Amino acid sequence: MPNYGNAINYFAFSIPVWLIAGTLVLLVDARRCRKAGYRKERFIAMLIGWLDIALGIGFLVREWLL
Repeated sequence: MPNYGNAINYFAFSIPVWLIAGTLVLLVDARRCRKAGYRKERFIAMLIGWLDIALGIGFLVREWLL
């Protein structure tokens, strides 16, 4: 992990939050919207869930490489 002087690096905390939040959105919210028949809401929930997972993986790779 790079040293940025006296700055605090919050990526170590935020990466698992993004991964867990994205997984929960996909498992809970998207499934509930599918059962209720809400097509647009399900699409948005899946978009947000996959975006959270992609951000978590992207920042994890960034932290691993730097």
